[in-house]
Amino acid sequence: MMKIKLLSKLALKNFKTLKHVMVPFILAVSTMFALEYIMLSMMANDYINTRHKDLPQLMMYANVLVTILSVVFILYASRFVMKQRKKEFALNMVLGLEKRHLRLMLLIETLVQTFIIIVLSTIGGYLFGHLIFLMLNRLIQGSGIDLMDYPFDIDSAIKLWIIIVVMMTVLYIINIITVTLQSPIKLMHTQYAGEKKTRQWLIILLLVLGIIALGYGYTTALTTDGVMNALMDIFKAVLAVLVGTYFLFMSLTIFFLQQIQKISTIYYKKKNFFSISGMLSRMKANAIGIASITMLCTFLIVTLGMSLSAYRGIETQIDGALFQENEVSFVNDDIQLEKLQEEIEGIATIDQFRMSEELVVPFHIGERNQFEQVRAPGETNQSIDDIVYSVLMTEQDHNEVNDTKLKLKDNEIFISSNTDKYQGLNKIILANNQYNVKTTKKNFLGSKFGIDGLYIVVKDHSILKKIIKEYKSYNPKTQEYDISPTLSRSMHFNITKGEEQFINQIERLEEEYGISIANHKEISKELYELNGGLIFIGIVVSIVLLIGMFLILYYKQLSEGYEDKLNYTIMKQVGLPDNLIKSTIRKQVFWLFGLPIIVALIHTAFANKIIYQLLGLLAIRDYWLFITSYSIVIMLIVLIYLLMYWITSHIYYKLINESNT
Repeated sequence: MMKIKLLSKLALKNFKTLKHVMVPFILAVSTMFALEYIMLSMMANDYINTRHKDLPQLMMYANVLVTILSVVFILYASRFVMKQRKKEFALNMVLGLEKRHLRLMLLIETLVQTFIIIVLSTIGGYLFGHLIFLMLNRLIQGSGIDLMDYPFDIDSAIKLWIIIVVMMTVLYIINIITVTLQSPIKLMHTQYAGEKKTRQWLIILLLVLGIIALGYGYTTALTTDGVMNALMDIFKAVLAVLVGTYFLFMSLTIFFLQQIQKISTIYYKKKNFFSISGMLSRMKANAIGIASITMLCTFLIVTLGMSLSAYRGIETQIDGALFQENEVSFVNDDIQLEKLQEEIEGIATIDQFRMSEELVVPFHIGERNQFEQVRAPGETNQSIDDIVYSVLMTEQDHNEVNDTKLKLKDNEIFISSNTDKYQGLNKIILANNQYNVKTTKKNFLGSKFGIDGLYIVVKDHSILKKIIKEYKSYNPKTQEYDISPTLSRSMHFNITKGEEQFINQIERLEEEYGISIANHKEISKELYELNGGLIFIGIVVSIVLLIGMFLILYYKQLSEGYEDKLNYTIMKQVGLPDNLIKSTIRKQVFWLFGLPIIVALIHTAFANKIIYQLLGLLAIRDYWLFITSYSIVIMLIVLIYLLMYWITSHIYYKLINESNT
């Protein structure tokens, strides 16, 4: 009992003396778990489940991602905390504490930390959750929201507490293994040890592999053309850039500094000598940590940039979803059209009914721009790059639904696209006939496809019938091309009065007539819900990335501070002037933490094209909107990074200056 009391006092004393290490760790972990509670409570919230049925599913995916990121950052931070305490544990062992005593002391500390984290994350999650709840509903255009719609959810809190207890138990097990499996002498020596240094032959190998990986990633990002290609290539590009970044930080920076050392006219100047040799030592010890900060910055810029672009592009998606404000699609052919029109006119005031027939066909664009039938996988060497889904319509129907006056000759077709890659089509071969192409920069396809597509207008129905006969889809059951594309009929109209009454009758009309009705307001609600949910996820993930980046920066500066505290004393003892020492350390620290944001901006610049292509999945095709969104995000992240650097540098210089007192 006396031992437990003594160890408890020692544990509490550690909290006070190591507050600059413990407090940031507890606050960061509590914030991450507060976000965990928010996600869990949103998934269980009655208001969200009743009004936005798809959001909980999105929240679940986001929660998995946030949990994985949180675990990685918590393990990383815990590693730094334990690294700074190894000398303390070694001294305790020298002074007579046995390893079982250290395990008990760590258990007491872990229990106290767990209790504090549970309290802070639960209270903070609930209070901050109100703001997040209002923000989410704002993003998805929710109305009539009250703070009472976000009550405290005990089930979510219990799930959170279980996750925290499991996480802290894992940390405790890792910590006791780290401490108790090493002798006091080893603990003393490893406190100030950086990451393992790399051998010279390995540096050359990593340099070559890093250049190849980064070159492949950049080339893939720059040469990808089309949404589907971007979707397939993005993971390869990210993995290649990730590997290239780590390998080059572990090799190129070291190789470059080593080459400078060989240039005597540069290296043996007083100012350069200490800066270059010190920087080389830092890069050998901290390359992996700096690469991690770089990738976090990159992911943060990309995540926030895509979120902002998606939010700003929602209205464009809504406007391009329908030809007119309402669209009736006929599921069967025996529809009583006149009766339906009379009933709709009895509910609301209509401008006019516009009828159309359209055909959706996938084409493979072959040599001489010949539109070929898409073959079964493995049957030919058709490339997915040249497969395009197309909406086909007659001149008469196009003019009616779009209120235009297009006039085509017998040998002409009209093409519009949601991408610039098909602007060069002058002549095409369609259904074995060659046509001259009339193009426009206007996107008549709108947001109907989340992939690159074509909107094709032909002269009359006879051409559509030829296409139906010529282009058939592969039937896996019969292993033959016997599935012909079918014409879909639609009716389009705008409501000048009584829209709410019509919306209330949509479900009844659909059931009674066997039709499908798309309404501008309903589509707007669905798109705001989907995009708002994705943007919310992007924001939450960005907050976790920011916390992780701050933790790595903070503990990296702390680690550097403790190491440089000894170096500072040694340099003073050998007679170096204070101004030279401070100038040398300041340069090294600036470049050590300036490189990640610089490289992250380079990564983002090369990723520009593939990210823009990916946004096509959300029907965002406005390049100016994309560029301005990313410019805003980059400026914001740079400012936040500089603020983080300023805060952590103050702690670093405070530690350094302690050696001068």
